[in-house]
Amino acid sequence: MAKVVGKWVKRRGPRVVPDASGPEEIQAPPRATPREVVILAVLGLIIIVAFTAAFVRVKVDRGIRLWMLNHGPDQLVVVNPDTGELEKELLVADGLQQVVFNHAKDTAFVANVVDVSNRVTLIDTRTYLRSEQIIVDGVPQGLAVFPDDKHLAVITGSKTDFMAGGFDILDLSRQSAADPRRKRAVYRERNLALTAFIAVDEYGENVFCLDAKASHVFIFSVDEQKLVRTIDIGAAPMGLLYPEHGDYFFVSSIKDKAITVLRKARDPQDVEIVGKVNYGRFRHMALSRDGRTLFAPVYEQREIAVIDVEALKVVKAFKLDEGCSLIATSPVGNDIYAVGYDSGKVYVLDAGTGELLRTITTHGEFRDIKVILEADKPPLKTASAG
Repeated sequence: MAKVVGKWVKRRGPRVVPDASGPEEIQAPPRATPREVVILAVLGLIIIVAFTAAFVRVKVDRGIRLWMLNHGPDQLVVVNPDTGELEKELLVADGLQQVVFNHAKDTAFVANVVDVSNRVTLIDTRTYLRSEQIIVDGVPQGLAVFPDDKHLAVITGSKTDFMAGGFDILDLSRQSAADPRRKRAVYRERNLALTAFIAVDEYGENVFCLDAKASHVFIFSVDEQKLVRTIDIGAAPMGLLYPEHGDYFFVSSIKDKAITVLRKARDPQDVEIVGKVNYGRFRHMALSRDGRTLFAPVYEQREIAVIDVEALKVVKAFKLDEGCSLIATSPVGNDIYAVGYDSGKVYVLDAGTGELLRTITTHGEFRDIKVILEADKPPLKTASAG
């Protein structure tokens, strides 16, 4: 019987059974419903807003302007603290010392310490144009505008040594009969040694003065035209802050490293010392809008002391990179403005936490800072047609 070797056998592969539903088709992804589209759009918008808030700070101009006197080139510098923009630089006169606004907010008065012509320069706050210059009897070293905006108190210093021994109260609406180039003086006081600061109360009835050679606060009656009260604070004064708002006014002293807090009163005999805050060599001061918190730089310690007025104590201290010479508070919001002594930069800080919000680069040796709101300025009068 013969054997068959190497017989080729055809083998079949696995049988493919077709799907009973018919030939296989490619399935498209499911479409999003209108509700899902809305949800995705909202989520995208939230992510964009969050990213913008985290990385982009929108500059909102609230109409706040800082008026600062630069002693170096003797110019007025106006800064927008919200945007950091330098809005105006205006040459005024020699030796700028102090700037104050009238209550109508349409005029700024600038004292010029070493101006040989001894003038107070008036500037229109809306146009930044010099509207008038007032000749005074002595070098003007301090100013205070009365509530009626019709009178101005001016500390007058000697033309030779600049030591001021008193002040004048001028009628801004009337000229002097003896010299029409001057304003009429309604009261002159010459019984001080070195008048340093001056203020007028809310009623226009009393003038408050400091004398750098005496440890007193002097109160003069405008009606009686004489000294009616002397309050001893125990040390030579350095600064006076008599705010229009709040129940207190403040006197700083370098010698005893303190701020004396005094209670306001219409009757000078009722003015009283309520206490002292001992902490550092205070110079400049600024009060919060609610009158409860006082901000006072301590240059040597490179910080701003935050003082609770009612408690009479320092509750916080905000550290700075450099010593601070001047300070002001915002009329809106919760900002404070500190001017660096070395660089002249303006540091915008959160008044509650001390967080540095922005730094505005300016240069100069600044002597004074005041804050004004554009919204408080009256509109310019336009000439009537015809």
